[in-house]
Amino acid sequence: MPCLGDVESDPRELEAFAERFKQRRIKLGVTQADVGSALANLKIPGVGSLSQSTICRFESLTLSHNNMIALKPVLQAWLEEAEAAQRERLAKPEPPCCGDRRRKRTSIAAPEKRSLEAYFALQPRPSSEKIAAIAEKLDLKKNVVRVWFCNQRQKQKRMKYSAVH
Repeated sequence: MPCLGDVESDPRELEAFAERFKQRRIKLGVTQADVGSALANLKIPGVGSLSQSTICRFESLTLSHNNMIALKPVLQAWLEEAEAAQRERLAKPEPPCCGDRRRKRTSIAAPEKRSLEAYFALQPRPSSEKIAAIAEKLDLKKNVVRVWFCNQRQKQKRMKYSAVH
């Protein structure tokens, strides 16, 4: 029977948590820098603010295993606090705003991203109808899929250019 420490240090669990953390952070509309600054407000003993770079490295799994293990409970605590604050905000009716709110950055989960990459490998310039079909199949907005394909073509172009020069 595995002990609690084994579960917490399982690399697959850390990877899954990092992905969930990133998705939920983006859904909350919070930047990595905001997370780092907000950690100081949690008053967790021994934890001050963290750099945006540290949060980025946690999400991209480029920190050491021991640092990932140490940061997981801290980021879990921040996430629970941020989600509770979000629920509280949603419970209160907001006064009408000026309409200057920006659209939240779209985040595409790994399985959908792999599917998009497979579609792109087959056809980097799909028709509008094909984009609509892909969007429906992956449960994404048509515009998100269209922009993803545009961005991938630009990325491919940049990579080709940098390989030549």
